Amino acid sequence: MSKKDNPSELTNEKNSLPGFVAGLQEKTNADVLAELSALELEEKKLDLEIKREAVAKIRSQRENKLAEHRAKMLAVSQFLANRKATQEHCNHRKGGTGAGAVINGEGSDSMFAIFKHKLPDGKYFVLCSRCGREWRAGNKILNIPETPGFSEAINWPTDNSPSGSSTFLFERTYATA
Repeated sequence: MSKKDNPSELTNEKNSLPGFVAGLQEKTNADVLAELSALELEEKKLDLEIKREAVAKIRSQRENKLAEHRAKMLAVSQFLANRKATQEHCNHRKGGTGAGAVINGEGSDSMFAIFKHKLPDGKYFVLCSRCGREWRAGNKILNIPETPGFSEAINWPTDNSPSGSSTFLFERTYATA
């Protein structure tokens, strides 16, 4: 195959622009058009390669984000399962012997290790200081059901001081026109 038959060899043999332009003077219109077509094809191939690399990069980023999301979801699921198991095992009482009693929720005191907190709307919620379990009063206006066990938890004896916040009630006002 001659150099005239292979356009990439023609462009590689003369590296400078003036040399390239001077070389065009020696070629026929057919040769120039053939080289132009070859260069355009090479440009399209390079554009396609760049686009494929960009698409591959985007896909890789998406896959990495998806893998990260799945790992986080797994960690949250495991955390919630562990918390639920801890809360179900906890007897919510004070006392016990050793750190294991505190960590495992195996209190032996007659008092409960709970906090009763009064919310601004006057309702209470109860929080176990050992396992973090919460019991909440329902709200009929907002259609929120009472947490199972709230009625029992609010009545458990504790020597912890209840906490609270400023109580307020919403008042309906009607605009007059």
